[in-house]
Amino acid sequence: MRKLLLVVAGLALVCITGCQDTIVKYLGPENKPNLYVATDTTRYEAWDLDNVTDVQAWVWPNTGPVGTVYHHNFVHHGAAQITIEDANGAVVYDHVPVEFELVNDTKSGAPGDWRVTIELFGAKGRVDFSVAKKR
Repeated sequence: MRKLLLVVAGLALVCITGCQDTIVKYLGPENKPNLYVATDTTRYEAWDLDNVTDVQAWVWPNTGPVGTVYHHNFVHHGAAQITIEDANGAVVYDHVPVEFELVNDTKSGAPGDWRVTIELFGAKGRVDFSVAKKR
């Protein structure tokens, strides 16, 4: 019985340590980060994420009160969160986790310079999303 308990404990230890990611990485050139910003539209991409923990934020000029977020993300490990604030700093979009082939609108906010933030927490996969003024 004791031998069986030791074997089970050993297997559990191997499984637990084998699943842990010990090297936290930041976004780098290998992730091919790409940001496009224009009035009423923005897009962000980062590929080949491998345990990436980082934050990227930028200002997006939006002339309307609502934006539409188009997700083409595939984060299969870890997590990613998109937050959007309107010109007054009010949070109009706060979405966790990022999804694949999802489209949703922000809440109504003040037009002007909106702040878009993507936060990555041990993410593996890719992020690829765009936001456009709702037509």
